[in-house]
Amino acid sequence: MSIGHLIVLSDGIYSVSQVCRILGPKMTPRRVHYWVDTGLISGEPISRGGSGNPTLLSFRQLLEIKTVQHLRDEIKVPLPAVRAAYEWILQNVFEHGLSVEFSRGEGGVVIAQTTDGAHTVIPGGQGALPLDMRGLNDDVSAGRQAWLDKKLQLKENIVADSRVLAGTPTVAGTRIETALIASFAAGTEFDEDVVATVLQTYPHLTQEAVLEALEFEGLRRAA
Repeated sequence: MSIGHLIVLSDGIYSVSQVCRILGPKMTPRRVHYWVDTGLISGEPISRGGSGNPTLLSFRQLLEIKTVQHLRDEIKVPLPAVRAAYEWILQNVFEHGLSVEFSRGEGGVVIAQTTDGAHTVIPGGQGALPLDMRGLNDDVSAGRQAWLDKKLQLKENIVADSRVLAGTPTVAGTRIETALIASFAAGTEFDEDVVATVLQTYPHLTQEAVLEALEFEGLRRAA
């Protein structure tokens, strides 16, 4: 394995199923593969899947997918019509490290502008009128900050830090994976005994962090 490849792996590595797990139920493997295979997401995957091997993506690609997901779900314009604008936004945020601010233009268009004055226009769609410009600005800004910090905040106590365990979701400030905490439960539910057992095993964790880890992994509190 080359040194260059080792550097890539040290900055986070994610299977498509992990990307969907981190980004929530609206993100599907089909979406991820389509955006990667059609070149919307920058660069080649760390590894292309095949013969039972998963496609592996970098931390930057995870953040780009998250950004496109939010833009696509909020602006509600068919992807072919806005592909060039999305590519422009991703390049400026993640390659050039620039802040991108969104504002409303005439005719329902959305104007994305960088701090150096460059801009691109996104056509208006069905969701143009109620579009939350502050939400767009906050989400893209958060993506840029996550790229600078090499860490994506998933919940108050849960992070995907590209420098810790190859970026797998962990309790913030630890190397304890959320999946490991979830393994204390049987099935898809947890109760107070499960929480107590986790806290006995890892006494430096807080109850809030344990609950967030269990919920992040999709477990429900038993009735």
